[in-house]
Order: sequence, then structure tokens, then C-alpha cells
Amino acid sequence: MYTPQLELDDIQGDMLVGMQKNAELFLFFKITDARRFKMLMRQYVVGQVTNARTTVERERIIEARKQGRPRSTGPWLGLNLGFTCEGLKHLLGARRPKLDPAFERGAADPATVARLNDPPTGEWLHDFTSDRIDGVFLLAGPERDFVAIHESSLRRRLGAAVKVVYAETGMVRPGREKGHEHFGFTDNISQPGIRGLTRPSRPSTEPDQGLPGQALVWPGEFLLGYPAQNPKHPDRPGPVVPLPASWAKNGSYMVFRRFEQRVPEFRRFVTAQAARLGIYPELLAARVVGRWRSGAPLELMPLEDNRWLGANPMRNNDFSYAGDLFQRACPYAAHIRKANPRDDPPGGMAETRTHRIIRRSIPFGPEVQPGETVTRHRRGLFFVCYQASIERQFEFIQSRYSNSPDFVTGKKRPDTGAPVTPGFDPIIGQNREGGGRFMDEPAPNYPYGNRRTMLEIPEEFVVLTGAAYFFMPSIKALRNLVN
Repeated sequence: MYTPQLELDDIQGDMLVGMQKNAELFLFFKITDARRFKMLMRQYVVGQVTNARTTVERERIIEARKQGRPRSTGPWLGLNLGFTCEGLKHLLGARRPKLDPAFERGAADPATVARLNDPPTGEWLHDFTSDRIDGVFLLAGPERDFVAIHESSLRRRLGAAVKVVYAETGMVRPGREKGHEHFGFTDNISQPGIRGLTRPSRPSTEPDQGLPGQALVWPGEFLLGYPAQNPKHPDRPGPVVPLPASWAKNGSYMVFRRFEQRVPEFRRFVTAQAARLGIYPELLAARVVGRWRSGAPLELMPLEDNRWLGANPMRNNDFSYAGDLFQRACPYAAHIRKANPRDDPPGGMAETRTHRIIRRSIPFGPEVQPGETVTRHRRGLFFVCYQASIERQFEFIQSRYSNSPDFVTGKKRPDTGAPVTPGFDPIIGQNREGGGRFMDEPAPNYPYGNRRTMLEIPEEFVVLTGAAYFFMPSIKALRNLVN
């Protein structure tokens, strides 16, 4: 089987590897003078865009540091950018080639809002919706002040050619909470591997996995112009999807969603419901997510946490759901089982790999303060993901997995054979018009038992407050777009 050759010098750096960061600023802008914007982009910006080869090299330096082979480097700046469909129209004109249908529709379109059960745009953050968004700059670095200095320089250079619509900075959480989102769970564990980039950790025995349990996915699922995944065979390539325009190769679609997390309310809900179910709160929280806060998956540790396993990348993702036919270890509706069902769907791993996304999220907002029993400060997650088809990947996961109480279909009760309705993803699942949600079997039946329980979830603890779809062009395409 051949190995695809990725053009790392031409691919923006955040997509395949991720820009190294403790802080990341999202600068959403409107183009007010297209001619001047192009000139200033040529002069100051395009040459500074971080490519994938740079992020790969930076990862190698980080790994060398971990192994006690430090290399002296200065602070790293990451700079990437993308455009909405309106932004491309301003750069290329109304007769430009049309790209992905979902991208053309946009995240704020009523059809998108209805498809995803999102809250109405009138309930989104006012500043985010105050004007048209044509593009976004992503500035990543080691600390907030470093990123702010480069933001100031960028704004000064672009001047009146753009209007900043909204800007906000995300930060990795402090101290022991580094790598965790605000509910306290380790994030960013089950990323897909990418053929042609991710090296197998066990090449002789598991050549189709990166780290154990990390399936290698064909790059055409994330980048335009490469072989996509074969929907009938988990390890074989499918066709190369025709490019909508020659300059679209090495580009990717980015989904941005601003989620506010109601942390005190989530904690209080878990504590109260655990008491009702007769289990301890940490177990219920783990059953809601599918992992313990450490990252240890329920499939491997169904009744108690194991921090060593959770922190071990050779163990914490190495599992499937094939042996958990009756959700005794992990509920069917648990967040990670919904978002990445692995071998659960009827089409197995081959089907699941055609819906994978690469996530590049970062928390924002202050830590929960002592005595903050009701949310008083805006905090949450800037959710970012990359894919080759927004409709087939992100929107499919949200609408057909997380929002569907019937997914995964075909499950039966172990005692009666009656069909099971798994319920909503209790973290990001959304019911139409903000209706209540439920989750089947929040209390475990591990390893045997037939106790029936239901978790009623009348309120949302993760609330969407802004969203946008972007096309992230290749660096060669960026040069062409501004010439």
C-alpha cells in the first residue's frame, strides 16, 4: 500500500499537527478595502504564515526536550488565517468557484441552525454577530502578552483595510489543569492519525495505527486534493474528490464554535443526580463523558479511575466498543462514544473513519472562583476542527450522532432483547428548540446486572454563543488570492 506524499510546506500549520500554544487569539475581521487588503497581505502577512513543516519540526523539538535533549529556541509564533464564503467573494468576485455546500451556506444560516439544533443567532454573543465576518486570523504563542503584541502589530499593518469585528484569546488552563477543559476532563486524546504524516508506534504489528488505538486515516478526509477514506474498508484509500478550483488543493475547512460552559451548574447537577442514583459523583461524571477526568476510558477502567493509564498515550486510547454490547462499561450516549463511535455503527470502523475530524480547541475565560455556585464569569471552549467536508464530517457528527437519541441504532437489552434508545450526547447534544435531553443507563451494570436507569437533563451546560465556517487555503493559494 502506497504512502501519500503531503506537501507540508504548502499546508497551513494548524491543520495536521496544530500550532504549538499556551495562548491563542482569534481575530475575526471584515474586509473594508479589498484592494488595499491584498496589497498589505502580500507585503506583511503571507510570508509569515506558519506551515505544517514548521509545526512538525517544532513538535520534534518538544519531544527532544522531553527526552532530555534540549534545543535552544526563541518563543514560537503561530499565524494562520481563513476566509468565510463572503470573504472569498470580496477577494475573488461574485463569480468565484463554489466550494463545500455547507461552507457556502455558512454557520449562521437558518438552515444550518435548524440542522444542528443550534440556538438562534439572536442569542449568540452580540459582539460576534455585530457585523459581517470575512475572515479570521489565528495567532498562537507561549503566553497572552506575546500573542497580544503580535496582534497589535498585525492590526497596525492592516490598518483601515479591515475592521475587527471580534477578538478573544484562549488560554491553556493553569498548573495541574493544563490539558483539561473547564469541566475538568483531559481533552485532545482521541485525534485521528494521518497517513503520510503520523508514524506507527508498532509498525511491524499495527502498521495502520499511529499510537495504539489511533487509526490512520487517509489525508483526503482533512485536506483537499488527496485520497479520501474508503467507506467499505477501514485501511484502504478511496477516490480523490475533484477539486472545486485548482487553488483549493492543500486547503481545508475549519469550523469554529464558541461554547460557554456552565461549570458550577454542571457540578451541582452531577452531585444531585449521583445521590439520586446511589453512585458517587465522579463515576456519574465519567459515565456522562466516557472517560474519567484523568483521561482513562471507561472501556478499560469502568468502575474506578487510573491516572497512570489516563496519562499514558500508549494505553489511554487503545480500545474499541465491540466487547461492550450492552453498555455495561460505557453508556451508548457517553460523549466520547457518540463523537467517535469507533466500531459501534453498522458499517464499523470503515464508516466511522469517513466522519472523523481533527480538533484544535482551547479553553477561554477565568477559573471558577471560590464561592461561585452560579456562573458569574464567561468561560468555556473555542472549539475548532478541520475536515474536507463540513457536511459529511462535523455536521454529520453533531446532527446524526450527538443530537440523535436513536444513535447508536440496533442495540438491545441483555435481559429482554428490547430495543434501546441511547439518548443524547449529554455534553454537546442539542435538542430542537432547547428541549430537555436524556441519557440511558447512567448507573453502571458492570459486569452483570439489569438495573434500568435514566438521566433526565433539563438544562444545557454547554451553550453555543457564536459559530462560523472558514476555508483555510494553502500558502500557495493565499499568494494567488492576494495577487
